[in-house]
Amino acid sequence: MNRSPNHRTVHGLRNVRLVDRPGTEEIGIRLGRLHDGPLDSGGVVDGAGGWLLPGFVDAHLHMGLGGEGMSQLDLSEVRSRDEFEAAIAAEHERLPAGRWLRALGWNEERFPSDGVPDREWLRAAGDRPVVAYRVDFHACVVNEAVLERLELGGDPPGGRIERSGDGRPTGLMVEAAAWHLVNPVVPESDLEQRREAMRLADRHFASKGIVAVGSMEYGKDLTEALAPIRDELGVRVMVTLLDRDWPLDLGLAESFPGDERLRVIGYKAFVDGTLGSRSAAMLAPYPDDPGGSTGMLVELAEQGVLGEWLKLVEATGLSPSMHVIGDRALRLALDAADRLPEEARARVRFEHVQTVDPAELPRMAGRFASMQPLHRTLDAGIAESRLGADRLRNFFPIDSLRRAGARLAFGSDWPIVDCDPFEGIRAAVTPCGVGPREVIGVRDALAAYTTGARNCLGLDGGTLEPGAPADLVLLDRDPTGVDWSGGETPEVLMTIVGGRVVHEQG
Repeated sequence: MNRSPNHRTVHGLRNVRLVDRPGTEEIGIRLGRLHDGPLDSGGVVDGAGGWLLPGFVDAHLHMGLGGEGMSQLDLSEVRSRDEFEAAIAAEHERLPAGRWLRALGWNEERFPSDGVPDREWLRAAGDRPVVAYRVDFHACVVNEAVLERLELGGDPPGGRIERSGDGRPTGLMVEAAAWHLVNPVVPESDLEQRREAMRLADRHFASKGIVAVGSMEYGKDLTEALAPIRDELGVRVMVTLLDRDWPLDLGLAESFPGDERLRVIGYKAFVDGTLGSRSAAMLAPYPDDPGGSTGMLVELAEQGVLGEWLKLVEATGLSPSMHVIGDRALRLALDAADRLPEEARARVRFEHVQTVDPAELPRMAGRFASMQPLHRTLDAGIAESRLGADRLRNFFPIDSLRRAGARLAFGSDWPIVDCDPFEGIRAAVTPCGVGPREVIGVRDALAAYTTGARNCLGLDGGTLEPGAPADLVLLDRDPTGVDWSGGETPEVLMTIVGGRVVHEQG
């Protein structure tokens, strides 16, 4: 199959260094895989003494959402209500009349004295519709122009419409209120914009040394935006479908013509929300919630059909993926997975796994813990207030999960946090300053970003052994020798996927 002319094929690399081996070596590539025979006469790259490793894999991100977000208003650096309102005002002035203002990334923990945004924070946009998503995308704030478009009654199942004392919506919509009430009225970008967002994301991943991603996508985006540009893709895209209405329609997954570059590997279900939005389902109440809330179950879990969903997905040979952030959500998901045939349980992916009751640690042995180390950094500032000092030991227990035999697979959840694997490694190997250390070694982190993540997505390889896919990254230094507690970070010199150069430092 022809690929983008910008992706040149190489047949080997010489003068490269490998971790734990002295001197330099040469690596052969034939038909997109590594081989140990003599290098072909042409298409050989001089690695100039760079360090060659298996390419990184991000086991969990949102390619379309992140790609579109690259051209939207980013509120992640906002530190006050004044800055928030100023950013909205500036974006309103920049946009042409009639276009919605879409923003993302705000986090009320960065401006605690100002509270949570409401529709009044968006008044600078006048009657232009505005939707601004919280950093975790599990809540959004909208203005009056959007509220007028919504059919608002009581709280939807698995969601919450925040209201003021007089009963009026404040504009803050949580979980299902954001997904099922607001999202359907937000106009979709045109088709070429959606495809360009996928292209931008693809190039962004390659620049970070990422060779494959597990992307959570709706079927519509897979068929309309991703599939038509599949021959242009540099990285491998393993899609988990977000179409999760019940009863589940498996038609797309079963009929989609997948290949080594783009294929459907499973379906995803949300069991709960997030710590930041206090919607993660917890075994005990949130200490900082005056109402004593324990969070919420959402969608299939709230409907009581999670077990049936699991059986249906697994019976097709696909991989069920469950969003579980709260310890109660994880327990519920494990209980449901335990009702599957024993040989099927290893295909289930537990996404995020941010809080784990110690009783559940042994149950994670042999199971995929698809985690995002930078989420620990993101939520470190709220961990003690959300969990209380006595439950901090349950927060992001990466090392405890590793020692319990869980199969660690790292990713980012981009655009929630940066998809840079080096920042993920730094977060995994250095203490976050909250609770127990729960750090792992650099080699364990590298494994979670290579073999662990590949196994999680159903990909082979992740090594430099003959026969493995030639999915490689060339770095300027040995990552096992980096001082990760400081500011040192390797640089990506080249990214190779299936023997094709998809990124090269300029």
